[in-house]
Amino acid sequence: MLSFAALMIVGVAMVAHAQAPGAFYEDTKTCDPGCNKYGNCNGETGQCDCPFGLAGPTCTEKLFPACHSSHDDGTLPHYGDWYPKNCFCYKQLAAHPYSCPSYLKYDGLGFSPQAPCFYDTLLNSNLLCYRYKGIPENQQLSDSPELTDPNIEWLHVRSFPTWYETPTAAPTTLSTPDGIYRPLKECPDKCSNRGWCQSLGGNHLMEPHHDPEERWCKCHSFFQGKACEISDPIHCYRNCSGVGTCLNGWCHCKPGYWGHGCTRTKAYSSTVGWRPNHAAIKVYVYDLPSIIVHRREFNDQWSYIDLMYNAELEFTEQLLGDWSVRTENPWEAALFYVPTFTYWYTGNIGHPTYIIQHVVHHLQHLAPFFNMTGGRNHIMWATNDRGACKLQMSQLELQHPIKLVHFGQAPRHAYLQKSHMKSTGVGLDMYMGGVGSLLEPLPLPGHRFQGFPEFNAPDLMEEHEICIRPEKDVVAPNVLHNAWVEPPAYSKVWETSFVDGERVVTRKPEDPAQRVITMFFGGYTKPIMAYSQGVRQALNLLFGPSGKYDPAGPNARHDILVTGPLVDAVEVMQRSKFCLAPMGAGWGIRLTEAMVTGCVPVIIQDHIYQPLWDVVPFEEFSLRLSRTDVTDLVEHLDDVTPEQLARLQAGVEKHHRAFMWDTHYGGLAYNFTVTALKRRAISFWSGNYRKRSNRRHHLRSVS
Repeated sequence: MLSFAALMIVGVAMVAHAQAPGAFYEDTKTCDPGCNKYGNCNGETGQCDCPFGLAGPTCTEKLFPACHSSHDDGTLPHYGDWYPKNCFCYKQLAAHPYSCPSYLKYDGLGFSPQAPCFYDTLLNSNLLCYRYKGIPENQQLSDSPELTDPNIEWLHVRSFPTWYETPTAAPTTLSTPDGIYRPLKECPDKCSNRGWCQSLGGNHLMEPHHDPEERWCKCHSFFQGKACEISDPIHCYRNCSGVGTCLNGWCHCKPGYWGHGCTRTKAYSSTVGWRPNHAAIKVYVYDLPSIIVHRREFNDQWSYIDLMYNAELEFTEQLLGDWSVRTENPWEAALFYVPTFTYWYTGNIGHPTYIIQHVVHHLQHLAPFFNMTGGRNHIMWATNDRGACKLQMSQLELQHPIKLVHFGQAPRHAYLQKSHMKSTGVGLDMYMGGVGSLLEPLPLPGHRFQGFPEFNAPDLMEEHEICIRPEKDVVAPNVLHNAWVEPPAYSKVWETSFVDGERVVTRKPEDPAQRVITMFFGGYTKPIMAYSQGVRQALNLLFGPSGKYDPAGPNARHDILVTGPLVDAVEVMQRSKFCLAPMGAGWGIRLTEAMVTGCVPVIIQDHIYQPLWDVVPFEEFSLRLSRTDVTDLVEHLDDVTPEQLARLQAGVEKHHRAFMWDTHYGGLAYNFTVTALKRRAISFWSGNYRKRSNRRHHLRSVS
């Protein structure tokens, strides 16, 4: 890997390269001749890109050798705790500098909500493991031996923050979370070194195994088959473009190809340095080493991800094949996209601080492009519930990049940094990291809005987290579950035809009696007011027992349905004129659901920028109310005339595809997201991004 200084020297040499035609010229490098057996030759770096856990010029160096079940080259490491591994596996994983990096730092309110490690197994303080007696560490394997093998010893270990081990007796039987552990040699072909052996339980396809005498392979993520011999290509971008094999979520490409989805074939150099094209805004896609980020397993298990969090995958899948936007030449790119697999490291309730910090640390030492702008033209996803909220007080190099999120909360505060917060050093202020300098402008706990329960201090703090900067960040739609967009549901509302090869979607003629529900909301609620900013709670009070619109009272509105989650929510929305779209613990899914069911969304989310807010005209298809309007919600809905409703429904017809990702059904979310990103490039060139201010001004501007 070239250092920044080395790249600068190369840049100087490029200027002297007088015979190169034009500002940019192709400069694809070669690798070790043995690279492509297990890796991909990266023509940009001249290094061999390897799947996770392998390294070196031919990808035969094992970073965690004791995590493998075989000494064979090309096998992959596994490190979860669903079945016991070799103790040296955990020790080697913990010792790697990228597992729990020393440079990770949380600058936020209170204590970090999660540990600075990227592998959950290392946080288990009582791991059961084994090791072979008298065998060197580099020869140890996690090959699932007999429990009573006299050549092994059993221990309980802790990996983080320091290594600790305690001998223990060999177990006579061992349960996995859904079955009984069996030695690997008892299963077909030793599960191809891609799984573990057990009896009973079931696999990821929900196929049960009831016979206690049966031995079957429980496959690691992305593999299936009787002996885990099948690698499912759907878990790699673009199915590796037909020129590669999907291996544990990573494409092993044919010679001449590399990168995500095997989509790279050329590399470039420049005689003029970085010169972005202002007439055709192009996006360069990084191919980060798998040891930095990869589509990791969840503790030996398949990486099950709720589809609604899959926007990073959908966007990346389409961008990789969109050469009208993408470029292989970073020297001409205006924007730099960094695939981070963020959700694989955060889940829905975690925060992306550490994974973004880890990636930024790598980019700062990788090439000049990040450092040229402080990362302001670099793009990273965070689809978790509250997006980038926990970055609000982080180092500026973490705040600067463009965040693609679903949660657009943006209260009126300036950039924060924990080091800039004035602290009294006592009580709550000491715990909250000097956030006392923020408390003065915040509302007081207690009663805030008519018809709402009372708010407490944590509710208010969460509501005032800075989660996006609208001048630079992009709020994108979430992915919808198939039940909302597949033809059986979608075609009940929309008529799809093709005119001159272009998809045309129109609303089917509706019987006026079809949409008999004036307004619908079906969803969870919680007692804490931070959940939905109190909107769901107030709605339940308004339409619940003893409420203004008590279903059994004199003001009952049977044409308005407020309930918990419904299994037939799709059909109910298709029969509704208006659908309420509050937030949840973070972003909510009701806006996108309303749009695809032809229901006019009623958005009540204070200080929340909505998906595609700056590229789609919300006034044409939605109602926007504040929390002060909730008690008069019914009156506001009744004020809408039939003509106004028809105009809003026409707007839903015109714009609903902007909130759909799946191109099979005509989704345009990718296209509109790209448009929003291009506008961020223009905003950057226009000097609209906020600059770092001095500390005195910074603290004065917090309001």
